[in-house]
Amino acid sequence: MKRLAFLTFIFTFFFIGLGLQSQELEVTPGTMMFTLNPGLSQTQQVFVRNKAKTPQNFVFNLADWLVDDKGETKYFAPGTTGRSCADWITISPALVTLQPNESVNVNVTMLVPEDDASTKWAVLFVQSAEERTGAMAVDKDVQMGLQLAARIAVPIYQSPSSNRMFRGTVDGLKEQVDSKGARTYETQVINTGDKILNCKVYFIASNLETAEEITSEPMEFILLPESNKRVAHTFQTPFAKGNYAIAAVFDYGHNDELDGVQINIEVK
Repeated sequence: MKRLAFLTFIFTFFFIGLGLQSQELEVTPGTMMFTLNPGLSQTQQVFVRNKAKTPQNFVFNLADWLVDDKGETKYFAPGTTGRSCADWITISPALVTLQPNESVNVNVTMLVPEDDASTKWAVLFVQSAEERTGAMAVDKDVQMGLQLAARIAVPIYQSPSSNRMFRGTVDGLKEQVDSKGARTYETQVINTGDKILNCKVYFIASNLETAEEITSEPMEFILLPESNKRVAHTFQTPFAKGNYAIAAVFDYGHNDELDGVQINIEVK
């Protein structure tokens, strides 16, 4: 297995804040991005609309989150993970009551410590709630006498503009062939820097005898610092007999050369 050097190809993927909707509430934006340098603060707003036919209480809570190499998101108590910025965030107001079709702008204020220029993240949960009274209100799983119902998660990222540590790599390339001749190739993409990477990965199968190439559609995703993701592609059509070079190509838009790994195979 060997590293490949490719010609420069720049791809930029922009975060787009999408309005998130459920049957009861509308929340915009879908993602919040702060680029504050150490010691600075900024307030952004989250728009919340009550789409239910009755008055609704809404609570706003912060939490930590991580993504494993399979792409599954797991949530944790605020301030408990190493990359958390939950303690830097203030939400105001933390609880609102909205009439049907009424809306509100909620302030999300980020204050970055003077000694921290690393990339951090958290999540804001916008949750509709039903008020509880009497004995039901002292349930240990209920805060402030509210029973949580529908919930929307809004990821919050903080990455200083002065931080330019964009680094990533791709490691390993495994092959699996099924009984019908379909070939699946899997690699691992790793964020080795301190910035959020906008990744694009694609696979190339090159026939070394005919120079014919088959290129997969690119897979696009974000990758947080200190995290990795397994990426796989299946070439469904069996390869003709011959010798092939199989490559996994990784582009995150901040390198003069694309990164990749390659293996050679023989199809008999």
